[in-house]
Amino acid sequence: MKRLIKALFVSMTLALSACTPTQKTDETVKRTIRIGTEQFTASLDSALEWNGWFTVRYGIGETLFKVEDNMEIKPWLVSNAENIDTKTWKLTLRENIKFSDGTTMDAKSVVDNLHHIAQENARADFLKGAEYEIDGHTITIKTVEPRATLLSDLSDPMFTMLNLASKEDKATMPIGTGPYKVKSFTADQEIVLEPNTNYWNGTPKLDEITVTKMLEKETVILALKNHELDAYTEMNPEGIKQLKDTDEFDIHMIPSSRVYSLYMNTETLSDTSLRKAIAKAIDKESIAKYLLDGTMTATDGPFTSDSEYALPSSNVTSYNEAEAKQILESLGYVDTDGDGYVEKDGQNISLTIAYYKRLSQEAIATELQSALKKIGIHSELQLHEGTKYLANKEYDLGFYSMVTMPTGDPAYYLNALLSEGGSVNYSGYDNHAMQVLLKQLNNSYDTKERNKIVKQIEEILLSSYSITYIGFNNLIFATRKELKNFTPHVTDYYQITVDLELQS
Repeated sequence: MKRLIKALFVSMTLALSACTPTQKTDETVKRTIRIGTEQFTASLDSALEWNGWFTVRYGIGETLFKVEDNMEIKPWLVSNAENIDTKTWKLTLRENIKFSDGTTMDAKSVVDNLHHIAQENARADFLKGAEYEIDGHTITIKTVEPRATLLSDLSDPMFTMLNLASKEDKATMPIGTGPYKVKSFTADQEIVLEPNTNYWNGTPKLDEITVTKMLEKETVILALKNHELDAYTEMNPEGIKQLKDTDEFDIHMIPSSRVYSLYMNTETLSDTSLRKAIAKAIDKESIAKYLLDGTMTATDGPFTSDSEYALPSSNVTSYNEAEAKQILESLGYVDTDGDGYVEKDGQNISLTIAYYKRLSQEAIATELQSALKKIGIHSELQLHEGTKYLANKEYDLGFYSMVTMPTGDPAYYLNALLSEGGSVNYSGYDNHAMQVLLKQLNNSYDTKERNKIVKQIEEILLSSYSITYIGFNNLIFATRKELKNFTPHVTDYYQITVDLELQS
């Protein structure tokens, strides 16, 4: 599969003026590290919702297939895959893989996982009714409908292989095949990891890893400076600036397909032209260049510009403040009382901009409020703890960030966003033609045909203005120089690996 993005690795060397002795890393010293992160989870049960991202991030579990840096799908817990026909795949498992409790991961345990996940997670509905045949280390999967993306689907972290026979609670102590296992877990706060001595693919190099939820960047910077933290996974431009005069840290930055998107509630904003005016008011390039200091790449679509699935550059959702004002005027919205806000039939437009603290969403939301004011639309910011406001339709404009190519194929995101009952179909947008195209996409094994269908879907989506895309977030890790091999991955869910180590 064509590489989604060209890996970009930027390493900037930073240091603190107040130095303390480097931690000794000989065999007599316990090798421990502390990692801070903005995003955490209330549960480690990988089959449920998006919990699997954390199970994989923490090095607890692994999937049958893995997304490489170049976005190609490679075998991970399997050694080989063979496509028999449009509905049938034959997978051969690697031998001698054990769960962290010493139990062997055999074909039956894998099939049990696939059955379980299909029942527990709506995103795995394509496996409902699937038939499985086991022959030693080989599993033949026959799906009800053709599924061209099955191998990339199985790289989704929800397909983390766990020992379902274990009596441990999957939410707090999942038993996986990864290089580390859970020592303790506090929901939505902290996890402590220890080595999995039964790991099949090398020896974990750290004795203990603590990952803690930390939202306030000022606290993060102070912890880094005080040597209370060895790494942070969502560094922002302000944090980078504060560390620029130091030489004890590395900054690792890569572009990703995690996009800042703005959902428009099609129930409260039922007029497509009004939604278009809002989209036209957003100066994405200025947000990327000035507000976020180049840590975001502006976009008009869901896929990065160097992806084969990206539409040619167009002005469908591009910034044009004058046109936004013209659209409002054509709809009858005029500022008749000189207060700076337009009204229609004596009523001002007043919108809610809902967001949650994630990456730079708060800064972008504030900038959006300013942009709407310039075209005469009043808006209020609403900060939420999580993203439930989207599913509950408690917004007019709602921010959300999501990786659009987490499994290397666009069908994953498009199905989640646009299918009936899709897991992130928050805008309420429904289009029969779209559903037909999605089915064709899921059934097609022809690369050129799939590319054509994806672009047709994008064109319909963007013209609906049910969602507008603002920019792709660059993933930025700050790490102490002694910490090696802890770098961001384009998928945003491979973090703690067997290669993570401390060097003196």
